[in-house]
Amino acid sequence: MLIFTPLGKENVARGETEIDEGVIFFIENFKEKIKNDLKEQVPESYIEKLFSSKLMKFSPEVMIRSLTWNERSLPYHNFLKDERIERAKKFILENRELLEKIEGVFQVEKELIVAILLVESDLGNSPGKYEVFDQLFNLALSGEEELFKKYLPESISLEDEAIKTRYKRRSKWAYKELLALITIGYQKGLEILNLKGSIFGAFGYSQFVPSSYVIYGYDFDGDGKVDLFSLPDALASIANYLKGEGYRVDSPLEFKKRIVMRYNFSEPYAETVLSLSEALKERLNLVQKLDEGDQVP
Repeated sequence: MLIFTPLGKENVARGETEIDEGVIFFIENFKEKIKNDLKEQVPESYIEKLFSSKLMKFSPEVMIRSLTWNERSLPYHNFLKDERIERAKKFILENRELLEKIEGVFQVEKELIVAILLVESDLGNSPGKYEVFDQLFNLALSGEEELFKKYLPESISLEDEAIKTRYKRRSKWAYKELLALITIGYQKGLEILNLKGSIFGAFGYSQFVPSSYVIYGYDFDGDGKVDLFSLPDALASIANYLKGEGYRVDSPLEFKKRIVMRYNFSEPYAETVLSLSEALKERLNLVQKLDEGDQVP
């Protein structure tokens, strides 16, 4: 039996609760759709196992997150503070050999790779605490409008076409990513129900969504698997993503910005990452001059 984390303090106090029959109807139909869409890639028995696990939760609060999330409100400017830049510089110096190898293979500056790593996961220290499967499952399930409306707060109305368009787009995106995640779980043997990541289903130090893992995940350490929780693979995967999307070192700044926005579709994010990359280059140049014995004003 599926379980869910219901809303409300009184429900949280008594713990996990069985889903009512009305919700089960929607989830069963949803499961059958997944089986049909993945019939060439994943056996039905694997999907049944996922949906019968007690680790899986129906969480209505996740379903409405796409309507309340404001990317522009995130404090990206904090990443340009001196302490953050110094930590990123130290990270580069400590991992210089690895980063220079990756830089040589993909022709993407190490400073940009590390800037993304800093913003995405604090250099691998904060890769996320949310269950990736649950986040994508619940976001995708919001495409069931009749079910979704039951959990909407009064302040949100699907009569608003802009809101309706936004949630439909987000649910379609999440469904595609959920299919990719299930395929990864089966084909790669990844324990996807235990996988932790962001509120929108990105995981690993590089914070890849499942489709990015499939396309751009890179086994740089040669151990036979792509592990985004290992520095070699995570750093190389970031570089592989940028290269694959068309990034070139000698491209104009605006072009670079557009490429970085494909990694995270946010203008403040891209501007922060590129500014951080330039700040790191300046500080590393200063370190090099000091090492060479040059006088620095």
